[in-house]
Amino acid sequence: MNLNKQHLKLTAAAVAGAFVLYGGFAYWAGSKAEETLLEQHRMIASMAVFTVKSHQYDRGWFSSEETTELELNKQLLGPYLGLLPENLRPLLNGTLRYRHQVRHGLLPGLFDLDFRPARAIVRTEFDMSDGTRKTLQRFFGDAEPITVVNRLGLTGGGELSVTIPKFDYEETLAGVKMNWRGFDLNVNYQSGYKEYTVSSSSPGFVLEAGPKGRFAFDSVKYLSEVRPGSSGVKLGNSELSVGDIKLNWNEAIPYSIKLNELIYLVGRVRVGEFINPSGEFRPSNVGLSGLKYQIVTSEQEDFVNTRGKLDFERFVYNDSNYGPFKLDVSANHLHGPTLVKLDEALGKLPFQGTDPALLRKKYIDTIMKEGLPLLQNDPRLVVNTFYLKMPSGVAQLDGSLSLKGFQPADLKNTLQFLKRFTAQVNLELPQQTLENLVVTQARNLFTVDASAEEQPDVAEIDALARSLLSAQLDEWAAQKLIRREGGQISTKLMFSDGNLQVNSIRVPLPWQEPEEPAPADASAAQ
Repeated sequence: MNLNKQHLKLTAAAVAGAFVLYGGFAYWAGSKAEETLLEQHRMIASMAVFTVKSHQYDRGWFSSEETTELELNKQLLGPYLGLLPENLRPLLNGTLRYRHQVRHGLLPGLFDLDFRPARAIVRTEFDMSDGTRKTLQRFFGDAEPITVVNRLGLTGGGELSVTIPKFDYEETLAGVKMNWRGFDLNVNYQSGYKEYTVSSSSPGFVLEAGPKGRFAFDSVKYLSEVRPGSSGVKLGNSELSVGDIKLNWNEAIPYSIKLNELIYLVGRVRVGEFINPSGEFRPSNVGLSGLKYQIVTSEQEDFVNTRGKLDFERFVYNDSNYGPFKLDVSANHLHGPTLVKLDEALGKLPFQGTDPALLRKKYIDTIMKEGLPLLQNDPRLVVNTFYLKMPSGVAQLDGSLSLKGFQPADLKNTLQFLKRFTAQVNLELPQQTLENLVVTQARNLFTVDASAEEQPDVAEIDALARSLLSAQLDEWAAQKLIRREGGQISTKLMFSDGNLQVNSIRVPLPWQEPEEPAPADASAAQ
């Protein structure tokens, strides 16, 4: 009997000790979870796009709660929001409120039968208006439209997962059908968020809009791996691939884009009304298949090299077929410490309440002050491959642009600055493509006001543009500056030490042209 009591006491002591240990770990894990989540909040708050309206963190012993309310930065984005259609503006004028429910302890997922140890598990809930929630229920039913779970690991890193469930939706009377096949995102990050991997995928989406048309895409995948370099630059690679994108639209879609307002907002330059395109997208059949995108950034001592590739197998626009397309470009020998200083300096510029003209000047001054070492360390840009097969032929280009021996004083001497550059380009394109570009530009030049009573004769404009282009090409061919063969035009350019060669023939630049002697009678009069 006494032995049984002793066993009970030992068991009770063990349970109490385990509870104390677990409670102590839970308290410590709660404090570490708070540090991690506050660091995440500071990252969000530092984004210029958002303004933090409110933020609160309430920490308990075994669980905590963080509430944040964000809104778009009206001062930064307000002018651009004005360019959006009126029915979209209310969606961007509201606030985003979310709540983190935090459970911390050695086994924070115990009640969900998740026995993996961690510091904490954070589940995010989004506050929505009744109208928004009712709208989403039409698509997702009783399922949560988005699930966000953040597992904070024991060593300070963690894993974030975001899931949007799939749904089928149909409006029989309108003939609208939607099939969304879901979305998954996973982020594995190390302590401090300096190193992380991202993977996301969406199997596809189909929208059938009755007699109006159909839109679909499938097999979208994104992978990214980021790690810090010795200079502080973020290194790694990212890849995006899309299986197919298809648009079959049976109705004309009118458009009117106020480019003059957008240019004024960005550059504070008034360019007039004539560049505002307007018209309509005609019924069309568009398809894109085998789209791939990749960027790789590496480091060699203090210098950063980055390479980007973009290609697709086929692009179809009505009866026209393009592809394959391949683009491969590189930026090499970029001074890493300068990139870091420039990024930090630009990030510290205050934009709240700053006049746009003054802000633009501060950006330029900062770039000139912090970015000059980029030019002093012999950067090099390379177009390794540009290839596009078109209905009228093939367009391809390769070349490079390098800067060597630059000194800050060169900025005060334009000719000396140009002599620091070395460039070489090999170019080939279909003559029909060049003709189409010239004709389009001529139409834009002479057709200024679409509402004018008297419109120029488009056929005459086209004929004039083709005639001028043909005469110019004949002259260049006679001078052996270009080659023409099988409907293709090709040439090569070389610029070095301030001199330009086209097809190995030296071509004087404007400042190298000999001055014409003054007329004899003018000299006599003087």
